Amino acid sequence: MELQNIAMPDPVQDVTHAGLRFFIYATADEMGHASAIQIAREQVQLVEAHGETSLWLMAAPSAFPFYDAYIELVKVSPMLQSALGSTHFFQFDDYPLPADHPATFRYLLQQHLFGKLSRWIPEENIHALNADAQNLEKTCQAYALDLLTHGPDLQLKGMGENGHWGFHEPGVPLDLEPGFMEVDLSDENVAQQMRDHPLLFTDATEVPVKAVSANVALFMETHELIEDNVPQESKGFAFLASYGNEHVNDAVPSSALKQHPNAVVRTTEAAAREWLAYQEHGIVTEGSLSRMVTSLQGESGGQDMEKYIRSTLETMEIPIGAA
Repeated sequence: MELQNIAMPDPVQDVTHAGLRFFIYATADEMGHASAIQIAREQVQLVEAHGETSLWLMAAPSAFPFYDAYIELVKVSPMLQSALGSTHFFQFDDYPLPADHPATFRYLLQQHLFGKLSRWIPEENIHALNADAQNLEKTCQAYALDLLTHGPDLQLKGMGENGHWGFHEPGVPLDLEPGFMEVDLSDENVAQQMRDHPLLFTDATEVPVKAVSANVALFMETHELIEDNVPQESKGFAFLASYGNEHVNDAVPSSALKQHPNAVVRTTEAAAREWLAYQEHGIVTEGSLSRMVTSLQGESGGQDMEKYIRSTLETMEIPIGAA
């Protein structure tokens, strides 16, 4: 089946704001399906034009709808099957654990995506980030060079509950030299990892405190297309902080996406609820603030989480009021 003949899911809303185009869907499956179609179309065209391409992938539950839809597209599209043989795949980030550890993103990608496409993807085209290497600095430099040698052309991005991009955490400068870095996970990120992977992490002490990640400057090097997928209601605060206005600040790393010339944001009504309310009212209402606190408070406690949200929104110049 030709990819151009596969219909894109219809969004509930199609909005252009702060230099980005936003497609809002009723369900996460529709969101992931739309991104899979668009990335697959671009992928085939790039292989036809240049002989090869590259796809840089987040490894997270936010991407599961994309993975599932992409796998189904491969099954029905001979053109996409052929393009896979000339596509190089790269990771955003990973924990410094052995590759076969179920908490690693190498393992997640193998189980949820690559293992199901092994018939079409040559093993050498899967570029694993060996975050457990002894010489981590050398490994990071080599991986970044490998990535830049092959592109990166296409990127499937996600967003952390605190606005992180990959594991580039809030507060880490956005103007670093493009590359990979060792990072310390924030408390907010640790709490998210427990929510994302409840069977792997039953206690905060089980979440690795360090990881390896590309930085935002490197993510922004993507040439052709960045597709941002944000399906969860728990991402409502991060979505609002990132995209509420045109302001960019390292307090919310994902806010930098607004400066990329070829980026698209796909989300769900649940995730975009507070963002849409802010666009309507021009302020964050107390009701909206309360919902964001409830979705994120976890082990941090309501007061601490409210203080954190208020502080971040103030930094991003997003006002809170009583309307």
